[in-house]
Amino acid sequence: MFKGFTVVVVALISTAQVDQYLTHGRYTDAAIAMLRQIGHAFGF
Repeated sequence: MFKGFTVVVVALISTAQVDQYLTHGRYTDAAIAMLRQIGHAFGF
């Protein structure tokens, strides 16, 4: 289970780094904003 969690974390970090390089973080910023709004909807 820990190995799978580690793989997911590395994949997300790698995807964010590629996004920063190619689109200056446009999609990463949008995903974070969306997650923030979902959190507000559930009261987090």
